[in-house]
Amino acid sequence: MIGCCFAKIGNFFSQLTKNFWIKFFIIFASANFILRLYFSFIERQEFTFKIASLLKVFIEIFSIGLFFDALTLGYLAFIPILYYSLVSTKFFNNHKHLIFVKICYFIFLNILVFAFFAEIIFYDEFQARFNFIAVDYLIYTTEVIGNIFESYPMPLIIMAIIGISGVVYYFSEKKLIKITERSLAKKLQNLAIYSLVLAIAFFKVDSNKIDHYFTNNHCKEIAWNGIYQFFSAYRNNEINYEKFYTNLEVKNATNDLRQLIVKQEGYANFINQDDIARNIKNSGVEKKYNIVLVAMESFSADFMGSFGSKSNLTTNLDNLSRKSLFFTNLKATGTRTVRGLEALTLSIPPTPGNSIVRRPNNDNLFTIASPLINRGYQAKFIYGGDGYFDNMNNFFAKNGFEIVDRQIFAKNEISFNNVWGVADEDLYDKVIKEADKSHQSNKNFINLVLTTSNHRPFTYPEGKIDIPSKTNRDGAVKYADYAIGQFIKKAQNKPWFDKTIFVFVADHCAGSAGNIEVPIWRYQIPAIIYAPKIIAPRVYSENASQIDLAPTILGLLNLSYPSKFFGIDLLKNNKTSPQITRLRHRAFISTYTDLGYIENDQLYLLKPKKELEFFKFTLKKFGYDGSVEEAITDFDQEMLNRQIQYYQLASLFFKNDKLKNFADKKPQ
Repeated sequence: MIGCCFAKIGNFFSQLTKNFWIKFFIIFASANFILRLYFSFIERQEFTFKIASLLKVFIEIFSIGLFFDALTLGYLAFIPILYYSLVSTKFFNNHKHLIFVKICYFIFLNILVFAFFAEIIFYDEFQARFNFIAVDYLIYTTEVIGNIFESYPMPLIIMAIIGISGVVYYFSEKKLIKITERSLAKKLQNLAIYSLVLAIAFFKVDSNKIDHYFTNNHCKEIAWNGIYQFFSAYRNNEINYEKFYTNLEVKNATNDLRQLIVKQEGYANFINQDDIARNIKNSGVEKKYNIVLVAMESFSADFMGSFGSKSNLTTNLDNLSRKSLFFTNLKATGTRTVRGLEALTLSIPPTPGNSIVRRPNNDNLFTIASPLINRGYQAKFIYGGDGYFDNMNNFFAKNGFEIVDRQIFAKNEISFNNVWGVADEDLYDKVIKEADKSHQSNKNFINLVLTTSNHRPFTYPEGKIDIPSKTNRDGAVKYADYAIGQFIKKAQNKPWFDKTIFVFVADHCAGSAGNIEVPIWRYQIPAIIYAPKIIAPRVYSENASQIDLAPTILGLLNLSYPSKFFGIDLLKNNKTSPQITRLRHRAFISTYTDLGYIENDQLYLLKPKKELEFFKFTLKKFGYDGSVEEAITDFDQEMLNRQIQYYQLASLFFKNDKLKNFADKKPQ
């Protein structure tokens, strides 16, 4: 049946275009073959160079890749095939109409060639084929296009795109318009068969099952067709946890998570019966300390000398780490800035799909600032870029923060900027000015700061460091560190300095690719809490999560407050058994679809279609330059249940408005 359908389609193609699509597929598949060779060369260190195993890997990559090339072209061909089927041959052969079709075809070729170059650029940045990030970036064309033009020789690339498109057009255009006369009924019959086969492919081709065919994530990424992945990501932009992931009975999951929180925190005075809202109690006097929480763009732990780097890029942060509360085993929840902001402000495990920062109904949530605003603090989100990007301004404004982004900066406050934002030095100067304003108004403050300099195109003011601007990421890291050093020097002269807690933490790592979907070492980030008159230097080396920072920071202020946080105060004494201590030292890591949970040396993954994967891992050199993950079949059911409880209830509570701020905002 299927073979007969394909035979008819093949005949249909041949009759319509005199083998145009066959020749075009050869060109399309050849271009993707070249892409896969290029990506394989980039990732050559990930392959075992034994002839038999290498040959097997390449057969898998290129055969599966060829399948997706054919499927992609099948989808792309639907519109012109539909058009050919409905338009009469007589009308189609009209001279003016032929010119219109040729122009459309040339534009189509330019789009495909552009996608070819765009994939190279995208892979260079994210070590992946097109995915949900590419879909998101369509919304923010100003930043993305500006970033590309500032990072790459675009005039040459554009000329290459037009030139290559012209060559392909020259050798294929003559075959494009030579169609034979057919009755409308016959054309519609063939179109119906073609549409049926595409529909079957659309609903039956399971990319998740093909994912499992690969043991190495790099091979999977290389095999994909980028255009297919782009539209697949667009189709799956929203992910319903209850539908796609393993669930527990809600009442039991809630009760078990409440009991876990009691064990982790030593006690829990719950406010309701069906969620984790609880009163946090601290004895003694509350501290009126200010907070400056800096989310450092793409700042991987392995950049720092404190984690073993020999590059000498972070002398200021390394110096601060020795004078601070320094977390050496903290993990980011995701691979995007909005994931980091979500974790730092809401103290919630990552929910599948979009970050809450980008979702509807994300207003009036309980955040790190909620108990402070209730006490008269001024809360500000200070960002050197345009805060409309990734919905950040909307999110923070609706949750009690005053917005201070690039649009608020005066011209004389900007000495240097690129498409992503002002230089970090200018940003920190603005942070100091905003702190001065709050102090002069006799107001305590919590300022959440997001930096931009450590981002492609890696440009910054010349003459500040010994690496020229736009050289590479090393220069951007060193400049970001330099700016932090200048910031602390200037802040030390301010009257509010001695009563301010400075937190420097990465929003996420600089890369996310690895040999499995969720490579643990790609989530290791630094976190430094610096307040020389308040906090004694100390190293916290236990496993910890980005979601634990908010309650830990509020704990340093000795606050008693109603909380909806999933994270815990890591510094709170909890003299319990080693088993309970272990339950405090867990972490959450995720991709767009995979939800990871770590305890000790094990990583559990919740995947779409209610699939589960389990790994045992070993970290190299403190865990900051690589990890080895081994798939296992034995797993701890209780650990798996804890993972499900966290992720299932985080999604459910957001959906059911149980993360909203308390109606009664009086201090508890």
